Amino acid sequence: MPPAHGRRLGSITLEGASPDVGELWTDDGERHDTRGLKHRSTKTVRPVPIPTELVVILRLHLLTYPPAPDGRLFYDGPDQGKVPGQVYQSVWRRARKAALSPAEHASAVARRPYDLRHANASMLIAAGVDPAEVARRLGHSIRTC
Repeated sequence: MPPAHGRRLGSITLEGASPDVGELWTDDGERHDTRGLKHRSTKTVRPVPIPTELVVILRLHLLTYPPAPDGRLFYDGPDQGKVPGQVYQSVWRRARKAALSPAEHASAVARRPYDLRHANASMLIAAGVDPAEVARRLGHSIRTC
């Protein structure tokens, strides 16, 4: 199905998650818990459509920083360790402050990176994209009872 308004999309394939949950909450005492994608089996992969602009940015990134052995595109230092959650939070706060007006920054707009997912879904629906296509892009099924 073509993307909204004739925009071309690339895709990125997600193969799992490794959230920073803290040492007390993992079986192996590590900060990150390696698991399958949310509400999916550990073997499930999910292609996610991404805009062409992001494809270009990621390709440039990969020219300088090849993926870690486990496939992660972003890592911490030459040993390619997992990026600590505090680093993501710090970078997000700085980017949010730089991108938003003072009033927007004081509000709850994009308080967390995950909020962008909800904003994207709302924007696509408001733009007239078929809800089934929005669900597909977000990785949801559209089956009904």
